[in-house]
Amino acid sequence: MNTNRKKATPLFVIGGFCLILFITIAAAIATESNWIARFDLSWIEKIRGGIQPDKTAIVKLVTNLGSAETTIILTIVVVLILFFLRKFVVGLWFGGTMLACGVVLNLVLKTLVARTRPDSVNWLIDESGFSFPSGHATATAVFYGLAAMFLIFTVPKMWQKIVIGIIGYGFILFVMYTRVYLGVHFPTDVLGGFLLGTASVLISLGVYFLVRKPLHNLLVKWRIKDKSIVD
Repeated sequence: MNTNRKKATPLFVIGGFCLILFITIAAAIATESNWIARFDLSWIEKIRGGIQPDKTAIVKLVTNLGSAETTIILTIVVVLILFFLRKFVVGLWFGGTMLACGVVLNLVLKTLVARTRPDSVNWLIDESGFSFPSGHATATAVFYGLAAMFLIFTVPKMWQKIVIGIIGYGFILFVMYTRVYLGVHFPTDVLGGFLLGTASVLISLGVYFLVRKPLHNLLVKWRIKDKSIVD
């Protein structure tokens, strides 16, 4: 348990910091702080300054990989594979985190903040609903963040961990970029989604390290052979 606590503590600290940053941005948007408008305008000019047809086609393709629909389907596939491998605790953790944080929590926060999207005249795709936090950014950060962190804690070599982290979070950042490029989100929308998703991943992973052994033992007690933990 001491080892699990040592793993969980830095995850809680960094996750808590990300959550504080998210709350700060959400509060600034709710109170219409001037720095939010300046930040958004600055990054919109940088990101949307080079719109090209060929580039737009690629961006549209990539942005679909971060949609709630796509990540939910991928989550179901991952959970089914984990259950097939009898890794029930891991499967429940992965699926539960994605559902609770990547989907439900995002929808609740969108409704609470109720931020309207940018002017639809400049949209390159059709979208609906409120703007903050970005559902694509949140779902992508949670799903691909969970997958990346799981692999990082699984592979033995440091260079492997670094490569996985760069690929995983590089893809998340690119999906964030696509939402602003397509005109359907403000930069602070995707930044908020990223912070919310990252906080969810880190805090959830910390909780997982603390409860995985008790849950594993409970399943064994119920005569369910769980292979999430190798004794």
